[in-house]
Amino acid sequence: MMKQLVRKSTPILALMLTATLLMTACGKPQSPTTGSPAATPAQESVKSRTIKHFAGETVITGKPQKIAALNPWLIDLMLALGVKPSSAVPAGPDTKDFSWYLKDKMAGVTNIGWQSETNFESILSAAPDLILANDGMGKGFDQLSKIAPTVVLKPEETDGAKDWRKTFTVLAGVLEKDEEAKKAIAAYDEKAKQAKEKIASVIGNESVMFLRVTSKELRYYGAKNYDILYKDLGLKAPPLFPDNKATFAPLSMEKLPEINPDHILILNESNEKLDELKKTAIWSQLKAVKKNQVHPVDYDLWFQGFGPTAYSLMIDETVKMLTTKQ
Repeated sequence: MMKQLVRKSTPILALMLTATLLMTACGKPQSPTTGSPAATPAQESVKSRTIKHFAGETVITGKPQKIAALNPWLIDLMLALGVKPSSAVPAGPDTKDFSWYLKDKMAGVTNIGWQSETNFESILSAAPDLILANDGMGKGFDQLSKIAPTVVLKPEETDGAKDWRKTFTVLAGVLEKDEEAKKAIAAYDEKAKQAKEKIASVIGNESVMFLRVTSKELRYYGAKNYDILYKDLGLKAPPLFPDNKATFAPLSMEKLPEINPDHILILNESNEKLDELKKTAIWSQLKAVKKNQVHPVDYDLWFQGFGPTAYSLMIDETVKMLTTKQ
């Protein structure tokens, strides 16, 4: 509907602009670089761009004013570029609240609830003029595009690891915020550099494992999701480190002694499973457990987080966890 309105109004706008040009040609300001008439705000507002993305191509006309963000990491990237969504999803499928680390910047934003590929009524009611979706919503592209122009972004990768900087730069191009992205990346890189040096000065060559406990299994995460730990902060990976072909490696309890890390960052989603693990001799004999160096982490930040705001907070938490004696 919205795209049809834009198409129908374009000829009328073009006639209005032509008339304005004819009436004001003599007194119109000139471009300082070409000497030709400078573009007016009206002309700039109706320019169109074709964006190639994960699900296809999308034409964006003018500068979108009401943007719907359909994943928490998209919200993070947008806010870091100085662009506030008009509507957005909560922190995850099991909560009604925005991510706690983004909440203070989300005043006035319509919460459209967690989205599936079959129920877009809340997006329609929010009436966006641009929808930003993640790759998990790719199958809903055609349906979303009937509501508003839709751009589907997939996290970019470097050597198989998710790369927020590349993803951030892609979104910056979509929103025409390239300079803002460069400044945010530079600030983050400087913070990561200082944190890396501080951590190394305290723990030296000690290894750090990221372990997720679910009701079904233990999951050992590598650099694919947590390049921030092993690249940005330069932490030592433990033995049997998962490669980047998969997000994680399912782990049997019996393998833990082979890994035997100095530190464990643990994301617990099942108290029952964790209690079962803690009662075993295997768990009690691990170096990280003996040294009281098992560090709980938060789901919203450490699992859903992806972007300069989330990663900056992860840096803060990692420094505190690894450099503070328990």
